[in-house]
Amino acid sequence: MRTIRRWLRLFILFAVIGALSAAGIHAYEWISDKTATSTLQVEAASYDTTPIIVLDAGHGGYDTGSISYDGVYEKDITLAITQKTGELLQKAGYSVVYTRIDDEVSWSDDNKDDLRTRVAIAEEAAADYYISIHTNASTYGDGASGFEAYLNYENETIAAMASSIESNLMELQYTQSRGLKSTEDTSLYVIDSNSVPAMLLELGFITDSADAAYMSSEDGQNAIAQSIAQGIMEHL
Repeated sequence: MRTIRRWLRLFILFAVIGALSAAGIHAYEWISDKTATSTLQVEAASYDTTPIIVLDAGHGGYDTGSISYDGVYEKDITLAITQKTGELLQKAGYSVVYTRIDDEVSWSDDNKDDLRTRVAIAEEAAADYYISIHTNASTYGDGASGFEAYLNYENETIAAMASSIESNLMELQYTQSRGLKSTEDTSLYVIDSNSVPAMLLELGFITDSADAAYMSSEDGQNAIAQSIAQGIMEHL
């Protein structure tokens, strides 16, 4: 009888040891799985593929840009539309870098330094695309109107974006389209000296009363910003 009880105690002891060992193995596997999952999450987070778009509000600071007949500065129109465009892109989850966020500029009162700094901001940000926003001007007053875009057609995505933006702006019917133009014919520093795919938008003639009135209005700026943002997002 004693022998039976001794063997029974040994059996129970080995069963308990076995159960504890199995629990330890499962706990180790659970911890290992959690650690591996956490590592994968950290690695995934380190590879952020969100496109970075640089929005460049033309002129600013010492440089007013062109001036409408009722005294509106190009630099103020471009800043307002640029910020509205950026807000729409950011709400959609894209990363936006501005060359300026107000009338203060980070470069000297020198046109060459101005352009070099704008390009440097895009390159230092490792941006995917660069969009420069301007208005046009003419000595003909109301004799010249319309929007246009300048780009290097070698980048297919920029070309597609420009085409979509043109279509979106045409739907607003505030002015005519003057088309998409290659910098092979008209060289522009912010495009041709930029390693980041770029375009420059001339949203209308500030010297045309109808164009200027629309670009200066809150509703007009909101609609133009929506057209630009939508045209960009369609190809990201």
